[in-house]
Amino acid sequence: MTATRRRGAVLEGAILDAGWEHLLAEGYDGFTFEAVAERAKTGKTALYRRWPDKEALLLAVLANQGFGVPVEVPDTGSLREDVLTLLRSANRAGDSAAGLFSTILGAHFDETETTPAQLRAKLLGDGSRAMTEVVQHAIERGELTGELPPRVLVLPGDLLRHELIMSLSRVPDETIVDIVDTVFLPLATQPRGRAVG
Repeated sequence: MTATRRRGAVLEGAILDAGWEHLLAEGYDGFTFEAVAERAKTGKTALYRRWPDKEALLLAVLANQGFGVPVEVPDTGSLREDVLTLLRSANRAGDSAAGLFSTILGAHFDETETTPAQLRAKLLGDGSRAMTEVVQHAIERGELTGELPPRVLVLPGDLLRHELIMSLSRVPDETIVDIVDTVFLPLATQPRGRAVG
């Protein structure tokens, strides 16, 4: 009996899964096209047809694990619920974040001479896009009276990332609720006017 040849999305999924497994097992230094191809039980050519270099493959592997742009912007009918939904979605990557931070990032940043902010920008692009849409929905519903200052707009995501990095694991849901209720909503809903100080 011969094995069925994998193609298209099936093969790509197998490569990305193998890339993640290899990254966690061997770290960034051992993350090569040859090693990932061997773990995925395919030829290097299948990888080179999809990704031009190691960094492109790494970004694809990370995005496949949920470290990328959210697929869908929530519109639950409530600013609070929309922001909670966004943060909970991002938090699902928390379990993978522990492995990611403890095994590869240092070597990756050394090799590419980049920073965590640059890696984040490559993965997320304009990371505030989802929050911008959530805020726009809230303005249209009358929950907010106008655009938010950029720092307030990115604050929930920044606080969640801080918690993920500090704990190297998924953030408890009560912490996410606290970020939204205690920090974000009071800042987002306060009247805008003259600057304090």
